[in-house]
Amino acid sequence: MTKPNRTTARRGWVLRKLALTRLRQKAWREQPEKMEAIRRQATEEAKAVRERNNEQLRIIVQGWPEKMSPSELRALVDEHLDYDGKYPSLTYRFTRCGLLRFDSDGLWHNLCHLPRRQDS
Repeated sequence: MTKPNRTTARRGWVLRKLALTRLRQKAWREQPEKMEAIRRQATEEAKAVRERNNEQLRIIVQGWPEKMSPSELRALVDEHLDYDGKYPSLTYRFTRCGLLRFDSDGLWHNLCHLPRRQDS
């Protein structure tokens, strides 16, 4: 039994990607308004998805205790969230979104229990 020639298969894939790139470049040259509208719509849709995901995460975190040790937080994450990424990435997301804060007392503080700030 012979092995398939992966070099030619890969070459075909690369050629298809280059053709698609050339097609997009041509569209940007010839129809910049249309391409900009498509880009703007895709950006708005991605923003809506990100905001929806963050709001779902906020709802879940609201049910957690006000203070947690790192091991308790990891147990809560394992129990309540179906997260495939790395744990440090998730904890960074918690802090970036203003959901949790790690203080000098060595505990995670749930910021969802605080009243929301009113932007002026």
